Amino acid sequence: MRFQPRPACRIVPGRRFASERPGHDGIGQSMGRRIAGARPAGEDKSEGLVRAVDRALGLLERVSDAPRGIALAQLAAEADLAASTAHRLLSTLEDRGFVRFERASGRWFIGRTALAVGAGYAGSRDMVACAQPILKRLGQACGETVNLGMLDEGKVVFLHRFEARTRRAFVPSGTSLPAHCSSIGKALLSVLPFAEVREAVSADRLVPVTAKTMCSRDVFMSALEETRRAGFALDDEENTPGLRCIAAPVFDAYHRPVAAVSLAAPVERLELGQVAECGRKVAAAARELTQAWSGARL
Repeated sequence: MRFQPRPACRIVPGRRFASERPGHDGIGQSMGRRIAGARPAGEDKSEGLVRAVDRALGLLERVSDAPRGIALAQLAAEADLAASTAHRLLSTLEDRGFVRFERASGRWFIGRTALAVGAGYAGSRDMVACAQPILKRLGQACGETVNLGMLDEGKVVFLHRFEARTRRAFVPSGTSLPAHCSSIGKALLSVLPFAEVREAVSADRLVPVTAKTMCSRDVFMSALEETRRAGFALDDEENTPGLRCIAAPVFDAYHRPVAAVSLAAPVERLELGQVAECGRKVAAAARELTQAWSGARL
C-alpha cells in the first residue's frame, strides 16, 4: 500500500482543539469484588458502610462484568434500585471517569479511571512494563523513535518512548496532542465504535495544526477507513512539519482499544514508499504487546 498526501487546509490563527469525553476503553475483566476488613467477632459487617458508596460500587462491578455494555434499566433491576437512583450514581461515576455512557447504544461501559485503578492492583500486568522490551526491539529494528500512547479526553497522551538515534523525533512522556492529527489518535479512532468516532470528528474539532492537517470530515473518515484496511495509521506531517509517524492499536482481552504503538521519523528518513513496510512492523509490535499485556490474540 502506498499512502498519498491528503488535501491541505488553511490554518486559522488562534483556533484550538476542543477536547472530548474519554473514548471507548475498558480493563477487559472485572475489577474484583470489595474486600471487607477484619472485624471483631459478632460485629455486623454492614456497620460503618456508606450506603451510597456501596451502591455505586455495586453498579461499577456490574458494568465491569458487561464487556458489551449494559442498559440503565437492567443495571437498576439487578441492583434493586430505582432507575433515577441508579442514574444519579452512574452520573457521579461517569464524572470521575469510572464509567462512560454511549449515547448511540444507550449502554454504560467501564471507564478509563477504572483501568488506572485496576492497573494499580495488577502491577505485574503493567502495560508500560510489558511494552518496554517490545518498543526497544521495534526501535532498534527500524532505527527510529518509538512511542506508546493512549487517548484521554480527545487527546493523545504519550506514556513511554524509546530513542534509537541521537537525532531525536519525539515528544516527552505526558505530553498531549490532538487525536485527529496524530498517528496514535487515528489508529485508535479507526477501531472505536462509529458513534464515538462521529463525535470526535465533528467539524469544530478538526482544527488545523499544520498545513497538512486533515480538516474535512469526509477526508478524515476516508483516512480512518484506509487505516482500518491497512492495520496502521499514518500522520504525514499533520502535527509537526517534517515528521512522519505510523501507529497501530493495542487491545485488551475483550478486543477494546486501550493504547497504540507508534514510530516517528523525519520525512527524509521515512519516505512514503517505506510506509507500508514500517507499518507492518509497527502493527506486529502492537499485536505482540496486545498478547503480552492482555493475553488476547489478533
